Amino acid sequence: MDIRFAKENEKNNIREIWDYCFNDGPKFTDFYFKNKYNKNNTVVVDEDGEIVSSLQLNQYKIKLNDKFYDTSYIVGVSTFPQVRGKGYMKNIMDFTLKELYKKNQMVSILMPIDYRLYRKYGYEHCYDQIEYNIDIESLKSFKNSGSMKKATLYDINDLKEIYDFFLKDVNGNVKRTKEYFEKLFEEVESEDGYIYIYKEEECEGYIIYFINDDNMFVRELFYKNIESLKSMLKFVYNHNTQCKTVTISAPVNDKIRYILDNPRTSTIKIKPFMMGRVINVKKYLENLSIDSDVEGSINIFIKDDYIDENNGIFKLTLKNKILCVEKGNFDYDIKFDINTITQLVFSYIDIEEAFLLNNIEPNDKSKQILRALFTKNNNYINEYI
Repeated sequence: MDIRFAKENEKNNIREIWDYCFNDGPKFTDFYFKNKYNKNNTVVVDEDGEIVSSLQLNQYKIKLNDKFYDTSYIVGVSTFPQVRGKGYMKNIMDFTLKELYKKNQMVSILMPIDYRLYRKYGYEHCYDQIEYNIDIESLKSFKNSGSMKKATLYDINDLKEIYDFFLKDVNGNVKRTKEYFEKLFEEVESEDGYIYIYKEEECEGYIIYFINDDNMFVRELFYKNIESLKSMLKFVYNHNTQCKTVTISAPVNDKIRYILDNPRTSTIKIKPFMMGRVINVKKYLENLSIDSDVEGSINIFIKDDYIDENNGIFKLTLKNKILCVEKGNFDYDIKFDINTITQLVFSYIDIEEAFLLNNIEPNDKSKQILRALFTKNNNYINEYI
């Protein structure tokens, strides 16, 4: 067994595994392997000259606490059935995590099929979404005060502006460029979806949606003000002869639930969406911007079974709003596993929740220092590949 990055001539072999393991249609898979696949970001297991397992590391920039980080989004984790149960996933994940550390990346993300598969590798739940399931007739009373048109590549600047405006108050989202939106058009088209843009005096919202039998799935519904939201919900209602229900995915701080005529007729739930992982604890902590006058030091024992550089005792010294991090043989005040550290780094939980979840009763010094380092935010990401 040889674990390595893919070679130039192995694209078809890797696609064969993808086709076997996933139920994507040929149009979408064609799009993916044309636009997203990169041999330099593909890890494979080679068994006697045959590629039997693979995963891919799609590259994004995500914003955590107002700083952008290059990150690898793990997708396409797949193995042929004849070699399942041989421990290849453990080996390929071990190889991948060490490679990400070598590449100087600080964080990584993945969308799990089963959280239990990835927690053992240090990935932890860091993102939720609200999912609305609404009877489309309940949207009848909304009024459209502007106009909707099918978006084209000429609308990319407006789409990007709406995206940036709508997500300005959330954490963990992806930086979307002009090139990103160009590929997004192709991705949505490959899944027979639609992108429409709403305009009154200026472009103030957009919607990405797919019609599946009698349900409309709204992947994104982003808006600059409440009137543009209401107008786009009326646009959704206008599909009432095609669709009986609409499912809308949205950030946890979304406002749709506040304007529904009768929310009791809708199902509104929190849906776990994405996991994250710290790749380089020391480098991430040293890169923090700290706005606190708290000073002092604390020693934390971090347990990481896969990245040796993260495993051990770290002395955190905070002085003049600068954090110094030193790894060494110290007595420790608090012990966290890498999963808890990950949720703190991604601002998914606050330090009080970290103490509660780990059954820790800290002293006041520990609380003050860690509160200065970690805050809780509304996280949102909506990338599928």
